[in-house]
Amino acid sequence: MNPLLEVLSRQEIEAIHRATLEVLESAGMEFRHPEALALLRGGGARVEGSRVYFNRAQLTQALETAPERFLLEARNPGRSVWIGGATTVFAPPAGCVYVQDLGAVRRQAVLKDYLNLVRLIHQSPHFDTNGGGLVIPEIPGFSEQETFALLILAGHWYSDKPQMGLTLEGEIVRTSLEVSEIIFQRRPGCYLLGTVNPDSPLIYSEKMLESLLLYARAGQGLILAPCSMAMATSPTTLAGTLVQNNAEILAGVVLTQLVNPGTPVVYGNTSTISDMKTMSIALGAPELSLLVGAVNQLARYYNLPSRTGGALTDAKSLDFQAGMESVLSMVSTVASQTNVVLHSAGILDSFLTISLEKLVLDEEIGGMARRFRQGLNVNEDTLAVAEICSRGPGGHFLDTNHTLNHFRQEFWHPRLCDRQAYVPQRDYRSLLGERAHKIWQDRIAAYLRPALPAGVEEELLDYYQRKFHRQPEFV
Repeated sequence: MNPLLEVLSRQEIEAIHRATLEVLESAGMEFRHPEALALLRGGGARVEGSRVYFNRAQLTQALETAPERFLLEARNPGRSVWIGGATTVFAPPAGCVYVQDLGAVRRQAVLKDYLNLVRLIHQSPHFDTNGGGLVIPEIPGFSEQETFALLILAGHWYSDKPQMGLTLEGEIVRTSLEVSEIIFQRRPGCYLLGTVNPDSPLIYSEKMLESLLLYARAGQGLILAPCSMAMATSPTTLAGTLVQNNAEILAGVVLTQLVNPGTPVVYGNTSTISDMKTMSIALGAPELSLLVGAVNQLARYYNLPSRTGGALTDAKSLDFQAGMESVLSMVSTVASQTNVVLHSAGILDSFLTISLEKLVLDEEIGGMARRFRQGLNVNEDTLAVAEICSRGPGGHFLDTNHTLNHFRQEFWHPRLCDRQAYVPQRDYRSLLGERAHKIWQDRIAAYLRPALPAGVEEELLDYYQRKFHRQPEFV
């Protein structure tokens, strides 16, 4: 049996659905973009100013055209991934502005950090996608548009895994799409997965809507992901937060399908609670994991792929708190069968900071979570009755064919966790951090760039030269 975390009954899911319909019909949503308003009005919604009121028929029609599963393509076809169904795709961290080196205080991210992350993630067996806003580096003399263009180009340049897209504002989205068109030589397909975040409660901003419209017109994948904080930007109750977030997501689904029926859309959520003492976001809270379980159930209810969770923590360093919170977050994410796990490694300080050592340690946590999700395999062979009887009381099973046939699949094998005998001279407080540091350093040293076709490489460099009148910093 495979363990599947479900925190809502069918009756509770349907109660959330009914409450969501009431919110969409009575309170409506703010859409702060004229084209979005025109599309929604043409699709049958009641529009008053920038407020849009939805009806049930609109929602039903949108859910019929949104795909249950889609292929996110990589420039190396062998690394393309399916989004949806029973598949869990591990995606990289995004949006961090600081980096914390081993044993040091955090510092502002620079371009070298971004390039190192792309190289590390490219080689990692844990991550299924790469690119996007892994960190937001400070590059002296660069505009915001050129900074993000450089990040987009670097993701494709240094990795042949599927790419996460950027959805910060229109010009950056256009650059993401144009670079991807060069990589894939303008053939049809879904080769970017971007994220649009509603402004909770119940608002889609002009910038997010501009990104949504551009991605949907191009047939690229979109994660719709509220980031509300219960008690601050959503109701204090988790059930109320789910109703509000559900309304925000479903309203976005309707718009994507009006723009381009069949646009791949992912039911996402990264909401949690506000800390009562500080009023800051609490990523390490157990309530986040309860929301993760509920969101995945709602996604399945609507036959949409899901995105939740990650290896999340509010801790400021590689300490017990970081491990404790990251394990709870990751295990609940995988056990509730999330389809896309953004921030699946490396996060510290409530999304603000990334640690390369934690990135490697979280790969270990991801392996543990995947093994837990596999559950127990019970059949005539695994029950091992003949083995038990043949060895009898006092025997052992080290040298049996049954052991040889099963131990690799049955057991999870750690790379970092210490299972050796105690050594008095060893400093166990720093052991895992030092091991993780060596792993990422060795990975950088062993990195080999997956070459682009010569014509594509030349076209990319020419594109950047024409746009910014210089060659990319990393070439």
